[in-house]
Amino acid sequence: MRIVPGLMPVSLQDVLHSIQHTVSGEIETTGSGVHVFSVNGLDLAYDAETGSLHTLDGAGRAVLQWVISRGPWVLNEGQAPDDLFREISRRFPRDQVDEAWDDLASLKGKTLFGRAGGTEAFQEEHQANPGTQWVKALCLNVAHDCNLACKYCFAGLGRFGGRPEIMTPQVAESALDFVLKASGPRRFIDVDFFGGEPLMALPTVKAFVEAARRKGPLHGKEFRFTLTTNCTLLDHEARRFLNGEGISLILSLDGRPQVHDGMRLFRDGTPSHAMAMENAQEAVQSRNGQDYYVRGTYTSRNLDFDQDVQYLYDAGFRRLSLEPAVGEGHRWDIQECHLPELQASYSRLLKFWSNCRQSGDPLSFYHFDLGLQKGVCKERRITGCGAGYEYLAVTPSGTIYPCHQLVGNRAFIMGDVWAGVQRQDIQASFLAARVPNKAKCSQCWAKHVCGGGCHARALEACGDVMTPDPLSCLIMKMRLEYGLCAEAEKILQKEISIVG
Repeated sequence: MRIVPGLMPVSLQDVLHSIQHTVSGEIETTGSGVHVFSVNGLDLAYDAETGSLHTLDGAGRAVLQWVISRGPWVLNEGQAPDDLFREISRRFPRDQVDEAWDDLASLKGKTLFGRAGGTEAFQEEHQANPGTQWVKALCLNVAHDCNLACKYCFAGLGRFGGRPEIMTPQVAESALDFVLKASGPRRFIDVDFFGGEPLMALPTVKAFVEAARRKGPLHGKEFRFTLTTNCTLLDHEARRFLNGEGISLILSLDGRPQVHDGMRLFRDGTPSHAMAMENAQEAVQSRNGQDYYVRGTYTSRNLDFDQDVQYLYDAGFRRLSLEPAVGEGHRWDIQECHLPELQASYSRLLKFWSNCRQSGDPLSFYHFDLGLQKGVCKERRITGCGAGYEYLAVTPSGTIYPCHQLVGNRAFIMGDVWAGVQRQDIQASFLAARVPNKAKCSQCWAKHVCGGGCHARALEACGDVMTPDPLSCLIMKMRLEYGLCAEAEKILQKEISIVG
């Protein structure tokens, strides 16, 4: 059995800057947090508490499932129990059962049926000292306007339910002053220029970057920037500025022309794929294929989204992410009935990903890059994105919200960039929405990978930040199984390469 420690969730921005229900079947989960599953013929066991991943042979899986059904206390050093052997003797000889038993017993309390150690204490520490939280990331909505009218847009066609609005350089500098103070002792501050379409406010983006470069060192701060764009305005001038300032790009492309143009249209109804694709390709080429992610959306109209990933790969993109459209109340939203088709798509995608690796021209697919060997951040294991206290969104008028997906919901206005955060009650509610406090999360095997799910989706689906959206949970656990399998393949391939 092989062990791969260290798992934590990351956002697209993190990747760029650092450049019990299931649909997969045959699953065993218990309160112990050990999750046994199969993906594309590979048997795996993931321990939620320690973040360790194990590959299993047939005997190992059978013995582990037997232990799970009775409780980890039955797993002790010494020969495997006779009743275990009698139960699986038709499938495995005694020596294989004893070997699997010995392997599992040696891992008990360590990387299987273990405890992460410190998570609960860390939770108590931050509950007692909420003031120790400092802002580390801003979603700067420089444009509440967009030249596209995407059908699935969560932001009301880029205007967030209001009138078109562009952030002025003056408001942007006030937002900078706010985060310089609100970040406290943090050295690094991440800023994502967002909208709407942020390139409609390129002068404001330039003004903020210039001011941040000037003021940051005076406060001991370093800024890291990302810009999310629909690519249609990503012309030579924009590319030259973005490349010159080292600003990471998140490029919105959905894939095949018929898929992209089925959702992403200009306001006059004309398709946007051709222009967006050309600009995106030129942008990626201009930065030598580095420091970007293509971020698409799949809907019920393209449940075979693996074909869109392959299309984008063939178009020259090697850093890709596709997310499901969930919960907007439209006929193209992903529903539970679509999960078997999504599973088939993830299965095909994993095979394509594996083939790309073996060909020497690998694909970096966001949900297959779980960071197993990068160490575990305790905070991330129990909080996810940090919305509402570490991560905030700022509108063109300077209003502060917990995150970009709640912008426009006036019940969640937290303050503004001049007065700072005034609604400490909102901040406290998001700070408390941590895995150990969520009843449905605390016993889930995926809790330390997803960090409790999206707060905005929880509010929309369940009306409570403490209750995750059930459908989003099903999708998350499905893709995490495929991501864990991808991580196992990386380790196995590395071992084969070393041996070979």
